[in-house]
Amino acid sequence: MNIQSISHDATVYIYDNIESYLTNVFFIEHESKIFIIDTFCGSESMEPILNRVNNNCGNKKVVVINTHFHWDHVWGNCSFREKNIISHEMCRDLLDELWEVQINKNKRYITGIAEKCLPNITFKEKIMFHNEGIELFHSPGHTADSISIFDHNEKILYVGDNLEKPIIYVENADISTYINTLRNYLNYNPQKIVAGHTLDLTKQDIFQTIEYLKGLSTGKKMYFESEYMRKIHEQNLCVVNKGTLF
Repeated sequence: MNIQSISHDATVYIYDNIESYLTNVFFIEHESKIFIIDTFCGSESMEPILNRVNNNCGNKKVVVINTHFHWDHVWGNCSFREKNIISHEMCRDLLDELWEVQINKNKRYITGIAEKCLPNITFKEKIMFHNEGIELFHSPGHTADSISIFDHNEKILYVGDNLEKPIIYVENADISTYINTLRNYLNYNPQKIVAGHTLDLTKQDIFQTIEYLKGLSTGKKMYFESEYMRKIHEQNLCVVNKGTLF
């Protein structure tokens, strides 16, 4: 695990426990609140963050955010059972339905404990923390329940898994909605874009992902420079042709 500062208020905890990609957990500290974006794979992975909260952050209120229901973003929720955990309303429903399914399929990645712990605050369109300038909004794309976070003070956009390099994973067949979400990102005019598995994204990555999704939806023949990208593209094609994976 590696820790990096990404702005005056924000830190990223980068985990390499899963082969093929890194996973990011974001920590945003304000005067009275701490926002933790995603919780990775269990209680053990959250220990460095809990230590920071308990030893260096006084009595600040902790707000945990789940960007979507996938296991590698939520299994550490149990470390924050007494805190507010926020997600889209669909995310809570999907977690409730699929928690054990995801555990059984991916339990080799559990770090510590991954007891079922669902979000206790949900929303449909948007939640705004006005004093901190933190906006949570529904951004369906990678999954139908995906949300994104925009820090209006630092102009940082946190996009969950809706953007990823070298290629995105598509797990929801509604490509037109995905494209609309990416176009909406541009309306925020972010100065920095970060994602669940990729840092240092740019607006150009948004445009390129839109073009990829257009090609995916029309069956356009595309060339990919690596076997990994070809493999993910084939999986994406299956989703578009057959519907969502869940």
